[in-house]
Amino acid sequence: MSMDRVCPYCESRDLEADAEGTILRCRACERSSLPGGSAGAGSNDGVLAPDESNSSPDSHRARSLLFSKRLRDLRGAPGEVSSWPAAAASFAVTVVFYATLSMLPQSRFSELFVERGWVPYVITVISVWALFLLAAKLLRLRKERRMLDRDLVATNGRGEMMPDDAELALLTLHGEPKEIAESFLARRIERALRHFQSRRRAVEVVEFLSVEARTDEGRVDASYGLVRVFVWAIPTLGFIGTVIGIAAAVAGFSETLEAASSLDGMKESIGMVTGGLGVAFDTTLLALVMSILIMFPASAVQRIEEAFLSDVDDYCAEFLVPRLRDESTAEADEAVIAALADRLVASMQSGERR
Repeated sequence: MSMDRVCPYCESRDLEADAEGTILRCRACERSSLPGGSAGAGSNDGVLAPDESNSSPDSHRARSLLFSKRLRDLRGAPGEVSSWPAAAASFAVTVVFYATLSMLPQSRFSELFVERGWVPYVITVISVWALFLLAAKLLRLRKERRMLDRDLVATNGRGEMMPDDAELALLTLHGEPKEIAESFLARRIERALRHFQSRRRAVEVVEFLSVEARTDEGRVDASYGLVRVFVWAIPTLGFIGTVIGIAAAVAGFSETLEAASSLDGMKESIGMVTGGLGVAFDTTLLALVMSILIMFPASAVQRIEEAFLSDVDDYCAEFLVPRLRDESTAEADEAVIAALADRLVASMQSGERR
């Protein structure tokens, strides 16, 4: 443990070093850092900090690998959220909703939810659950979109990035605050820089980004699987309520025939028939309305998420790809400059002849 150093993330002094003394691990927040490093070591203007370029490459590599391990489980869609918090919130809201209905005067609206068996209760929980999921996805997308205003691609002093500069660029990216470093955009850049570092060719990064774009589109579509299940399940529950109501109506009708000799018995049995038909039609009506209320927001949020993916692709095309330089890129630039010089000399010679 090192008492003279402070964790750059939580400012705790409860630190321990590894066997080689190159990585410090905080026992309070369980995050790793370099000796003398800080959580804000990354430069926000996209240029590598001088003190990082003088650090040990092995230390950079170790810290970068530690951060990459934490990001492996974060490769979902940009708006993907956990379903269990939304489930807990939906149960709480449903309890409050039915408690409010019990305190209000009886009406056609309260009868639709309260006096039609157990099916409306389940429909309400599932519907609120789906709406909370969509709301959480939308809030996360708003946070992710704010990252598009930042330059997260660090370069060398010439505004370029060679394959050997990728590790320092990753270290700068990992030094950003946790909200930024673990954002969807930062994860896309991190994977692209890893690919550039290993393959050492800018053209392969372009192909890699196109593959990642298609993969992320599939992740976005898959992230709406639970919402689609709810949209399918709600009308199904309505049909179940219809079957239950019709069964009750048929049973009441048979009792009506048996009580045909008694006027009071017929009135009671007819009430059972009409009550069963009310359950049948009202549960179907509630299910169809709730499914429509979920389908429109789900379609809107999915379009917003797909538009965000397009913005991420544009961001990489504008801020990442033009800065990548490798040997083939340098040779191509030299060839273009040589061709332009030859054309300039040829035009000057033709002018002198005239």
